[in-house]
Amino acid sequence: MSKTSGESQNPRYPQFNESFVLGDYDPIIIERGKKWAAYDKNGRLIILGYNRRICQEYANDRVRKIRQR
Repeated sequence: MSKTSGESQNPRYPQFNESFVLGDYDPIIIERGKKWAAYDKNGRLIILGYNRRICQEYANDRVRKIRQR
């Protein structure tokens, strides 16, 4: 019997409880191992890095610039 990947069962990679509400433009920050990933409302990757604060600030600035257009 083949062993399936237990990645989805591993609680080591939690997604933070950030709601995805229509009209909400805040980026979603997710921890992936030792890295942090920021995604926009369409699910596109904004930044990937090792420091959560830097990723959060960069993503917020990026989203703010898009909203100002």
